[in-house]
Amino acid sequence: MGKIVKRHLSPEKKEALITTVAVTLPFIIFLVFLAFMTSLVVSSESLRLENAVERAFSEVLVALQRGDESVPVTMQDRNVLGFGYYTHTGNPIFTWGEAYRILPFSVFDSSSSIYDTMISLDSETGVIECLRYAESMTFDLENLFRREGNPLELPDIIYLSFDASEFLEQIALARVVSGCCIVVVVIIYALIMKILHDNRRIRESIRKQENLISLGQAARTLTHEIKNPLSAITIQLAILKREVRPEVLPDVMIIDQEAERLRKLTNRVSEFLRNPLGQPEKLDLITEINSLIPIFHGGVVMKETELKEAFVFFDKEKLRSVLENLMKNAIEACDGMKVDVEAEIVKEGSRFFHIYIRDRGCGIKNEDQKRIFDPFFTTKIYGSGIGLSICSQFLSAAGGKLSLTPREGGGTVAEAVIPVYRAEK
Repeated sequence: MGKIVKRHLSPEKKEALITTVAVTLPFIIFLVFLAFMTSLVVSSESLRLENAVERAFSEVLVALQRGDESVPVTMQDRNVLGFGYYTHTGNPIFTWGEAYRILPFSVFDSSSSIYDTMISLDSETGVIECLRYAESMTFDLENLFRREGNPLELPDIIYLSFDASEFLEQIALARVVSGCCIVVVVIIYALIMKILHDNRRIRESIRKQENLISLGQAARTLTHEIKNPLSAITIQLAILKREVRPEVLPDVMIIDQEAERLRKLTNRVSEFLRNPLGQPEKLDLITEINSLIPIFHGGVVMKETELKEAFVFFDKEKLRSVLENLMKNAIEACDGMKVDVEAEIVKEGSRFFHIYIRDRGCGIKNEDQKRIFDPFFTTKIYGSGIGLSICSQFLSAAGGKLSLTPREGGGTVAEAVIPVYRAEK
């Protein structure tokens, strides 16, 4: 059976997740509450509208049944614009106010929330027109039309047009206010999330600055302590070079070269702490990379480029340190595998050169991605954890940057960005 792998979130990710949930949840609850209240207001106004239509129907019919002359007054009191009786074919029997001569059935919708009623809504004017079947009832024509006659049964269809602009305005206002509130809430939420993100970024920057301070203090102590035994080694090597047999001298010279290399390294670290920019000069990246490749005995291959030259403004020793460190890391990442490292230079417009160092090594774990440039952080058994940090600082001081990303198919891509040399510098 396969093993169940438990993934643990880093403290930073846990804090970000908890903060995001703590901020998002109240906003979601508020939005749900706002939507509920808007729905409640709209439903309330819709019920008031339905009730007003029903009362208009009832009171106009009551006025007609009484046979008095209060129909126009009742229509005005209930915002009724037109009222009429029609046959089932739509021909008028009696009409009052703004009523159709022939009913246009096609403009009415049968899917109405008002019981047994077809409606037509004009959203521009706020007028609702209603149709419903008439019930079997009679009214006195003599009093109504001031003439004699027999009682007449109610026509097949009753028509009523109703001024609902007040209700529709309230519904529209509720929706507009709700929409504005949602927009404001979303903006506030976005601002809060941005503030939290900026706060995390600032804290991360402060943490890195603290690490750099620790690095500086450790580096000063380390370089000072190295110089004392290094001076003794240099003196003893000078004596050895005079005393040893000629056939042993090449071995002594190797010690001398490495001691000199160590002395230069301590000087570079000391100089970095004082001035990470160094002494920049015009350098050709193609030349510098090609001069380093032989050191790795064929482990690094330079990818062909159409560029004839790639001039940058950089300190020579610091550029060499950056390139050598990236190539060395790429080769060490292929430990136990086939060494497959390539270097490439790409020009981005007229502003930057991109140096890519690609390998097919073990890659970088997701949990280590954010810490690879932290001073003293390393996954190597014998690593010091300051190489990438120093390289990043060198590039930043020159206006560039360093990034490491996973390579498609396995491995890592180290990308160093350096500004193009400009003569005005």
